[in-house]
Amino acid sequence: MAQPEKEFQSLDRTLAKRKMKMPRILMLSDITGLGPEYHVGDEAMAEVAIERLGKRVGKHNLILGCADPAKVPETYGINAFAFYHIPDEQLSRLLRRKPLSYLKAIATNVYQVLRCDKIVICGGGNMTSVWPGVLEARLRLLKIANLFRKDVYLVSQTIGPYTEDHRKKVDAILPKAKWIGVRDVHFSQTQVSAPVHFALDDACYLEKKHNDMTRELSSRHQPFACVSMRKFGGMDDQAVIRVAEVIERAVRTQNLGTVFIPHHAPKGTEGDIKLANQIKHLWQNEPFELVNPIPLASTLKALTADSQLVISMRYHQLIFALSTGVPAVGVYVDEYTQAKLRGSFEALGLKPLVTSISDIETGLEPLIEEALRSRADFIAAAKMIQQEARQQSERPYNLLAGMPESTAIQPHREVTEDV
Repeated sequence: MAQPEKEFQSLDRTLAKRKMKMPRILMLSDITGLGPEYHVGDEAMAEVAIERLGKRVGKHNLILGCADPAKVPETYGINAFAFYHIPDEQLSRLLRRKPLSYLKAIATNVYQVLRCDKIVICGGGNMTSVWPGVLEARLRLLKIANLFRKDVYLVSQTIGPYTEDHRKKVDAILPKAKWIGVRDVHFSQTQVSAPVHFALDDACYLEKKHNDMTRELSSRHQPFACVSMRKFGGMDDQAVIRVAEVIERAVRTQNLGTVFIPHHAPKGTEGDIKLANQIKHLWQNEPFELVNPIPLASTLKALTADSQLVISMRYHQLIFALSTGVPAVGVYVDEYTQAKLRGSFEALGLKPLVTSISDIETGLEPLIEEALRSRADFIAAAKMIQQEARQQSERPYNLLAGMPESTAIQPHREVTEDV
């Protein structure tokens, strides 16, 4: 047998042996896969986690638990199972009224934990009392994981805020995790009595992937601004129109078309898409294009990277812009959304160019002018995060795969000179 052939066979045996030793990883993520309930921000982070782990251990070694798993295999190429976000109180009622159903729910958690080597919570910062069902369901599974001494990792999360009861449970369970990865510099570390590791939001490293629709749309509408809006709880229709009028005027002043990027549209028609249809009549002199249906987050990131400007009320639309070097301005509604939008800039070392819906009439256009003047700063910040920050972001994935740091997958450059 020729020497090269022997070497290839030896390599195959080595890879096969390594494949046998790959850990089987249980992922928990509040996603649905591509469909009418798709939520861009949560899915963006999950998409990164799935791709990273898939490259390291193989997608056949991944299984994802979520409340609506039907579309996950088709969207991401991994297996999925139903992991319902049942609050503790509801589960207690189930024990009294339908004990067999209760036992089945507990047995499902035990079964999924036992068949995996490691557990990772990723995609969607839902370890908070704001979403009690999600939090309590995850804590129950993590308690079982701790019982069976499974390694637990959390990546790209926001930890807290918590009710007093939740805080006690969190402090009893989370400190046993191997890694608690958070995406904010200041807040999460105050919410749990265990060390946390800061890294940029995983969506910063989401790969850009145009589809035919967005590639054609981008070409047809150049130059354009990407706009994302959301009708937050305190906003009525009049407030939505008022904010949209200011945005339309500001974009028109810059001689840009508008591409409206929805992030969540329940049933495929509600939410951001319904909002876009309510405001599109305001664009009488310049193009207004609604991206409908919502494509994969990686596709929307590619579209965002082609734009000249982003104006967004949504956090992850800012992440898409800032991580690709596109000048951006955020519009917040309350203290919570202000903190999130400011944080997206601060995490990349940029001045927070944000205004509130109450100040938007006077605040938006000066911020847009400042953003466009600072284009070089945005590009520099996006390039900067491709080195040490990327490696820090990938560390928990290397640990999950059992990879020594020296043999970890090397970072690639996402931002090019012509961004």
